[in-house]
Amino acid sequence: MSEPSYAGGVLGHHRPGEAERLVLLEATCDPTSAALIDRLPLPRDAVCAVVGAGNGGLVQHLADRFPGGRVTATDIDTGFLLARSWPRHVSVVRHDVTTGELSAGAYDLVHARAVLTHLPHPERLVVRLARWLRPGSGRLVVEDPTYAHLDTGGPAAFTTLLRGCADLLQRVQGTDHTWAERSPAALRAAGLVDVTVDRRTAVVGDDPMEDAYWRSCFARAAPELIARGVLSAAQLARGVACLDRPGFRHPTWTVVSCSARRPDGARGGQR
Repeated sequence: MSEPSYAGGVLGHHRPGEAERLVLLEATCDPTSAALIDRLPLPRDAVCAVVGAGNGGLVQHLADRFPGGRVTATDIDTGFLLARSWPRHVSVVRHDVTTGELSAGAYDLVHARAVLTHLPHPERLVVRLARWLRPGSGRLVVEDPTYAHLDTGGPAAFTTLLRGCADLLQRVQGTDHTWAERSPAALRAAGLVDVTVDRRTAVVGDDPMEDAYWRSCFARAAPELIARGVLSAAQLARGVACLDRPGFRHPTWTVVSCSARRPDGARGGQR
């Protein structure tokens, strides 16, 4: 049996509907990410790297925020990024964070959202990302989701659907659903300081955009859920039908957002 991989899993960019899912993900998550970054004391000419940049929503925010800086957008598959037009201070780089390096000590900001949770040995990857930060001032922002609300009540049909999707990601994508809650400790272990932690819980039934995102996720996962025997077609239909109930509200995931600074003299973490 082959090892799970990001590019070959259910989140691969080659999958039908993935572009739409990424657009909706950015619509629901970019405001929180942008607000966190905007609170950081970054220079006006900040040099930034977005790891796993996807469709480029956050790249556009950084390009607008730092017109005198530089933004490097990286992804293992840059097709969606290259389909867009970018200003001259944005560069797109095909890059696998599990094997590739960027310039050590060169970045004022390194950002990775919904990336490390899907990759093996995320603690080691934090050490790698920390090496790229400018000593004394460079900031690392790591954001990842956790399905923390699977056993908090609500309709069994919907929690069964969420649990099935979480199981599918673990099987096919290699997702580590415990990583998000470990991430603050990993930043500290990498030698970073001034660690902050924020949490945002997504709730379906509150926001049409949030609902659209989760409908997209369920539609994308449906063939694999059924083919792999994770859920039956009937279980899937009952879970999705909950979204059509008047007044239905239920938490889905919590995104844990961490930021930290590389101190002066730090080597970018322990090995």
